Parts: sequence; C-alpha cells; structure tokens
Amino acid sequence: MELTPRKKIILSEIVKAHIAHGEPVGSKFLCEVTKLGLSSATIRNEMSDLCEMGYLEQPHTSAGRVPTAAGYRMYVTGLLDNKNTPSDPVKASIDKALEKVADDPEHMTATAGQVLSDLTGFTAVALTIPEATAFIKRIELLPMGKRMALLVLVTSDGIARSRICRTGDNLSTASIRTFDRIAAVDIVGKELNDFGGAFLQTVAAKMGEHSLVLMPLITSLFEMIESVCHSQVDLKGESNLYSVYNKDVDARRIVEFISRRDAILSILSEIPDQVSVVFGGDSGIEELKPSSMVVAKFGSEQKKVGRIGVIGPTRMAYEDLIPSISYFAKQLGKVLEQSIRDLDD
Repeated sequence: MELTPRKKIILSEIVKAHIAHGEPVGSKFLCEVTKLGLSSATIRNEMSDLCEMGYLEQPHTSAGRVPTAAGYRMYVTGLLDNKNTPSDPVKASIDKALEKVADDPEHMTATAGQVLSDLTGFTAVALTIPEATAFIKRIELLPMGKRMALLVLVTSDGIARSRICRTGDNLSTASIRTFDRIAAVDIVGKELNDFGGAFLQTVAAKMGEHSLVLMPLITSLFEMIESVCHSQVDLKGESNLYSVYNKDVDARRIVEFISRRDAILSILSEIPDQVSVVFGGDSGIEELKPSSMVVAKFGSEQKKVGRIGVIGPTRMAYEDLIPSISYFAKQLGKVLEQSIRDLDD
C-alpha cells in the first residue's frame, strides 16, 4: 500500500496533535485541520489504511488513532522539514545560556549538557569522542607553593584537563626547567595513542636527580592523558525522566540503564548525520523502547569531537527539538573553537 500525499498529511496532523495533547485523534478533528475537503468517512478509511501500514493504532474500539513508533519514525524521517530553524527568541536564549560554558573549558561538555537539560526540561546526554589522531598540544606547570603545582593539559581537539598536584620535594627552578624540557621534547606533539607504560618509563629515566620532585607530576600528567584518551559521557537532569513519561512507563529502568553510560556511548558514537533521531525501538534494547533521543554532533568544522542531545519519550516535539538542538550544537562548536584559540594565546 502506498503512502500517498493525502495519507502523509493525515499522518502528520495525527502525530502533531498527539504530541501536543497525548490523546487519540479522531476524524472530526482531522476534517477541520487538514483542509482537504474530505468527509469523516473518507478520513476514517485513510486512517484504517495507515493502521494496516503500521503507522497508527487504535487503543480502544470507537476511539481515535495514535501514532505507533513506526508512525513517529516516518514523521521524523519523511514528513518533517529538517531545514527549519529555531525562532529568534529560542536562538537568543541558547546563545545566552551558552555564555557560562566558555568559562570552564575542562568541564565544557558537562556544563553544556546541564544547560541543554535546563532549556528543554529533558535529560541531556553529552559526550566527547577523542580523535584517533589527536595529540598533546600544550602542557603547563604552574607552581603554587614549595610542594604544590597546577598541571594544565590541552589536546589538539580542544579537550582540556587540569590538576593540582603535590611534589615529592621542594620545586626548584632547575626541576621546573627539567619538567618543561621533558614536556616540550618528549610529550607535546605526540599522539594520544603513543602513550603507555613503556613511554612513562622512558620519560622517568630523563628526570635524573629531579626524579623525587617530578615523579608525582609526571605520574599525574600521564593519568590526565589516559583520561582524555577515552570517551567521556555526562548525563544531566536524569530526574526529568520521572516527570516526562506517563504512568505506564517505568522511568526508573530507563534511568538505571542510561546511567551505565557505556551503552549510550555505543549508540551515540555511531549517529550518521549532523543531527539524528535515535528511536529506542530500533536499538534492540528493551529499556529504551519507549524512548527516543535527538542528538547532534558538535566540534570544529573539520572535527566533530562530541555529541549532545536529549532523551525522552517517543512523544516529543521533534518539530521544535530538532532545529533547536542542531543550533545548540552549532553554537557549542563555536564556543569550543574560541576556547581553543584562547588557550593558544
């Protein structure tokens, strides 16, 4: 059976009405909103066809129709105009909210996730995925006392880490110079994949008489490098899931599942498009069946190092969420690029 233009209009209006009100949609309502000049009987026949095609279902006899997961999927992938952009007020609110993200480069992704959760009222998921060819771009050692120093690490794809470390002995000018020389010669410019236990031993051997002072710093530095080698997943606003699902869905199971993070990472790292909708029913994961995720890639024009989006019930306002999250990711990428430039200054 063919999904004719008339059926597309009817399906689209049913999905939009169900998103707005959460109730079954009847033929009388569709006669008024579709402007097709069709009788209620004709519309009921079209709705019956859409049920046979798997896009609609009738929850109760003599009730209206509601979209199935397949109906929502068709609406998102085939009926929505994905060129839509957010309204100017929405853009302004996103731009203003993202101002706080730039103040903390190390926790940029986590902060952006919290901002997105606050803006949408959904649970936000944000992750960074290190580039395979990313390298150490900058290392700084900033003394904070005789036996205390701040280590700063920045990678080529804009990931930053910092840590306050205690040294094994008093930091002298000579020991700081030795650290700076080792960092410049042996570490800066190296790809993240080059680091390992053997590399640490090679670097440690170059510390000479300063090994007692510098070994805690070098060890901390390698721990920081190890942390940026792995994808990082941040969830914000998990409690929102308890309010956005109806009573028929056990939100606790969804919260417990996404809190495991690795499963979410495996799904979102493979999204194909700049902005994608991931339907839980397509994931093969039982806990995610009543859910969907609207996720966008962010980063520089050359490297999309992260993903950010929201997770919620299948009945979400995709017409508004998709352009908003696409714009959010685009602006977050600009913040990331500016942060990289600031760190280079």
